[in-house]
Amino acid sequence: MSSAKTLLKFEALLKKYNSVYRDLASIHTDKTPDNDIEHSYRVAMLCWMIINEYELKLDANKVIRYALIHDLPEVYAGDISIYVAYSQKDKEKREARAIKKLEGQFPKQSPIWKDLNEYEKRKDKESKFVYLVEKLEPILLVLLSEPEHWIKRKINFEAFIENKQRKIKDIDTIAQFLNKDLMKYLGKKKAIFYRPKK
Repeated sequence: MSSAKTLLKFEALLKKYNSVYRDLASIHTDKTPDNDIEHSYRVAMLCWMIINEYELKLDANKVIRYALIHDLPEVYAGDISIYVAYSQKDKEKREARAIKKLEGQFPKQSPIWKDLNEYEKRKDKESKFVYLVEKLEPILLVLLSEPEHWIKRKINFEAFIENKQRKIKDIDTIAQFLNKDLMKYLGKKKAIFYRPKK
């Protein structure tokens, strides 16, 4: 395959990644949904900043790589809203099939697929760190771009926090302080952002 065709093939994959929409408004306008590629870029930049800001002993290069590719399987598996019930097992199976498909399409990119598989296992401190930041980043986006996000969806504070914490509170990472601080901030601001529980 010519280099032009190879570049176009991978760019087409990135275009698909850019078209995986998420259940929140984009940073550009509340009329356009966010997408996986912009989310992944923001996660990468946040991770890099956090490592520097708090002098965390993490491999920044690996962290950035994990952050950029963490949602890539969603090109074929799709994104699932935090607000809908789903089977974690089914999600994992769909994403495993998507990774196999990606590996088949781009067999020479084994370093990318190795990183993606390592991230999915969440065994090293870098993958755990990225997973935590990746789960917090949408909250930051909502606070900046769509403050009525939870009110529009009729989500109450306690239900949202419980759902989010179920996924991240037990992640063994040196960055749990970020989770605690953000939850404390949300608690102070809940009258603005959340519908009271009835």
